[in-house]
Amino acid sequence: MSDIQIALLILGLTIILFMIIFNWLQLKKTRAKQKKTESMHRQKDPLFNSSLNNSPELEDYIVHDPSSQTVSKEFLKKNLPDEINMDFESVVSLTLNKTSEASVLLNLNLTSYLHDLRLSFYLRKDNDLWATGEAIDESFSFDQILLSLPLISRKLEITEQVKQSFLNLIEKIKEQLDVNQIWLSNEDIIERAEELKTFKNLINKNFLVKIQPKTDSSFHFGAFQDFFNKANIRLFKDFHWYFDPKIDGQKMFKVMGLNRQPLKIESDSFIQGIIVSLDIPTTTNSLDAFEEMVNLMNEFCIKLNAVMVDGRNKEIDSVYVAAIKNHMNQIVKEMEKHNLIPGSDQAQKYFA
Repeated sequence: MSDIQIALLILGLTIILFMIIFNWLQLKKTRAKQKKTESMHRQKDPLFNSSLNNSPELEDYIVHDPSSQTVSKEFLKKNLPDEINMDFESVVSLTLNKTSEASVLLNLNLTSYLHDLRLSFYLRKDNDLWATGEAIDESFSFDQILLSLPLISRKLEITEQVKQSFLNLIEKIKEQLDVNQIWLSNEDIIERAEELKTFKNLINKNFLVKIQPKTDSSFHFGAFQDFFNKANIRLFKDFHWYFDPKIDGQKMFKVMGLNRQPLKIESDSFIQGIIVSLDIPTTTNSLDAFEEMVNLMNEFCIKLNAVMVDGRNKEIDSVYVAAIKNHMNQIVKEMEKHNLIPGSDQAQKYFA
């Protein structure tokens, strides 16, 4: 073998050796990067995170732990039923130390408390959805109870007696079951109700207008009957309602007799007047409903030779109507400022 061949052989072996070493180094770097990436993934993955409570992004993964009141309180506040508004309700959570069945609550006379105090009552097991009403039967298993007392209910004035009745129910449940009690909002029931009184009085408005014949003693039956055959006026639970022409099934305002009872539209009826009623907090799109109401009343007055009057039988003019609309606008804005939308489930719960 010549010197040239030997030199080429050595050069070839050197190149091969260099490539082997280079590839080994590259493979080592790649494996190091993969190991670092996997470690980062583990730190971000809840399954590999050893300290869930230190990560604000993972608060929804916190397991409900009855032994930790702080964690339980924050967890429960984030997972309340949609219809509960903690600004306007006194809410207490009772967490059982072991699972029970709803049958143990039967002897507590819950129905009476729920009706008299307008209470909302919920049960759930672990971290399932809250169940209430017909969703609960005697065999329903639960380990958490939620009680909510409304502080701005139209049908309930918050008094010391009401407060004591609410507290008595809580104590009865605690005597029956081994529970941990956590107040989620407004433990100071009387004080908070007093703070909300001005707001409640402002929005608790039902606008009434009386319409009576301008010259006759009663409406002519034929014209009256024809008017109430209009497509958007329909019976609902014995009362005549005007339904939103743009949204099927949505009630806007009610029409009733002068005694505030359902109208009897019969051939021998002697109808001396009607009352048109719009309830502001429970009516969706209250301002639109008011516009529809004014239009209907104007049409009614023209076709039946009638006049609109207030509670003192004083005739209502356009200035009066504009003032009412402005007042309604203020009420709606105040409700929306407090995240209480007219006609919403929450508004219906408090004022229906």
